[in-house]
Amino acid sequence: MKFLRMKEESLELAKALTLAGTLIVLFYMIIHYIPVFAGLLGKIVSALTPFIFGFCIAFILIRLRRRIESTLFAKVNLKARTKRLLSSGLSILVLILILVVFCLILIPQIIDSISTLSGSMNGYMTAVQEMIDKYLGDDQLSEIFQKALSTLGTEVTTWLTGAGGGLEKILGMSVSVVSTLFDFLIGLIVAMYLLLDEELFKRQFNKLMYSMFSQKMVYRTNYVLGLMGSMFNRFIAGKALDSLIIGFLCWISMIIMNMPYAPLIGFVVGITNMIPVFGPFLGAIPCLLILLIINPWKALEFAVFILILQQIDGNIIGPKILGDSMGLPTLWIMFAIIMGGALFGLIGMFIGVPIFSVIYMLCKTWVETRLKQRNIHIE
Repeated sequence: MKFLRMKEESLELAKALTLAGTLIVLFYMIIHYIPVFAGLLGKIVSALTPFIFGFCIAFILIRLRRRIESTLFAKVNLKARTKRLLSSGLSILVLILILVVFCLILIPQIIDSISTLSGSMNGYMTAVQEMIDKYLGDDQLSEIFQKALSTLGTEVTTWLTGAGGGLEKILGMSVSVVSTLFDFLIGLIVAMYLLLDEELFKRQFNKLMYSMFSQKMVYRTNYVLGLMGSMFNRFIAGKALDSLIIGFLCWISMIIMNMPYAPLIGFVVGITNMIPVFGPFLGAIPCLLILLIINPWKALEFAVFILILQQIDGNIIGPKILGDSMGLPTLWIMFAIIMGGALFGLIGMFIGVPIFSVIYMLCKTWVETRLKQRNIHIE
């Protein structure tokens, strides 16, 4: 018996060593072939881009489709499949109409502002150099400033006009835009299928999960996915409406204050406002630099206006729209933005808050459950 027990122990030891050796070899191969794996992952993500677009579109439109189906077609004498088809199609149509209106109204004005800015850049640089010559008595210091501004002006003009970048860069950007547009159109088709067969895909997902994991694990997974969906829906819908209002207010205020490039500035401030806390300031920096070159007093007025607008958004508009839907204290919101930005750049700053909100809620639920089990009450 002792011999058999030793044999079993040796077998378990051999299994453990084999598993450890396999993991070490896999880890070495992954480290050694990181560029290969990264390239393969990039190709996979590129191939799946239309499906990623489709999933995101369906995720955004799912509530709208449910609302249309439960209200507009609730009392209509049609088959359930027909109602679902019509409500899904109307949801996609609403999204397309919003994008078309956005493109027709805003994009021409933004292009016009960029063209005007690029054509006036040399004149702005000359005016700044004249100011330096007038107010700086030190010839050597003045020469340093002039060289710096001349280099900056050349670089900015080159960036804005595309000169020096060559036809290859412009062509590459055009191909990228066309490719992204094509992926987006395929994504709309994918989203249509996802909206049309929501219950089917959920049922297939649950079948797969139940076949692989325990009921408890499936329940927890569905709970986490539901929480993530709820958080992302609240955040995206709320911040989109908030940013639309802020961008429009900025645009109108720029016109009233007789600021140049009002559509461009309003657009930049509105888009960057999607990033909580730091968004308005991130959008204000490039706008402030442009205005500083044109007219320092206008730049000062704009800086004061952005501070006021941020306070209005943070204390009035934002809380009214978002409320406490994220469930995060301000300190943790700042932490989520900084960590998300450090890991994934601007996209990380945007998605950091809803992701961290989910983690925060799960940790909070777990802590409260553990305290309740131990009969510990802390106010």
